[in-house]
Amino acid sequence: MTTLMPMGGALDEVKKPEVLMEFINRAGGKRARIVILPQASQRRDTGKEYVEMFKAFGAKEAVNLEFRSRALANFKENIQAIRKATGIFFSGGTQMRIAAIIGGTQMESELLKAYQNGCVVGGTSAGASILSATMVAYGKGGASPRERILQMSAGLGFTNKFIFDQHFRQRDRLGRLIYAVASHPGIVGVGIDEDTAAVIENDSKITVYGSGAVTIVDGKQMTGTDIAEVENGGAVAVSNLVVHVLTRGSVYDGKTRRASIPLKTLLVD
Repeated sequence: MTTLMPMGGALDEVKKPEVLMEFINRAGGKRARIVILPQASQRRDTGKEYVEMFKAFGAKEAVNLEFRSRALANFKENIQAIRKATGIFFSGGTQMRIAAIIGGTQMESELLKAYQNGCVVGGTSAGASILSATMVAYGKGGASPRERILQMSAGLGFTNKFIFDQHFRQRDRLGRLIYAVASHPGIVGVGIDEDTAAVIENDSKITVYGSGAVTIVDGKQMTGTDIAEVENGGAVAVSNLVVHVLTRGSVYDGKTRRASIPLKTLLVD
């Protein structure tokens, strides 16, 4: 089984670290061997901080692969660490840094191989965006899709069925996710709130964890758009999109394109 775990950023790392604990559990719990890739971050201590955090939460091993050149992406010890990992975690920052350093290297091939062999792969914020084949690279906020509201680029390609956006509700990013889906309705847009994760099993089933919501934008039934004709930052029209807003425990089935929400029982005195 493959497991991909994009996270929306600003994770609760102290009071209720549900998302990070779920990542550790899926990577093997007390037997987890986690590799941190901090290349998105400008801060040199980011990887070390995640090492301490993952160990404090019970992972058996946590290794920080701190390198900032493409040559070191192919370094033998770094490749061996990927091969031994049960969980691979990309930090937040700027997703283009990850793509520019790792894209096209032996490490990229080893990461994809590890994922296909059952290693859990996750990332927060920029580390979520990089997981898809086509990623949101840059963009603006706004509730409505507008021409040039975002720029897409090549990600690392763990999935070609979904495209991820993060800090979703907090930074008002619905418009740019709709734009991404309208540009290619075969791709499902997944907008992830802060302190929230979309756990994707076998490149199909999405289960929501964390305190926020995951917004699914599904364009398969889309009947029309003027996206190719709009110029000068104008508003884009899209008809017949399907949008799901899902919270903890909700599931989206990528095969049937249906969502299910768990029943909640209100306690009455």
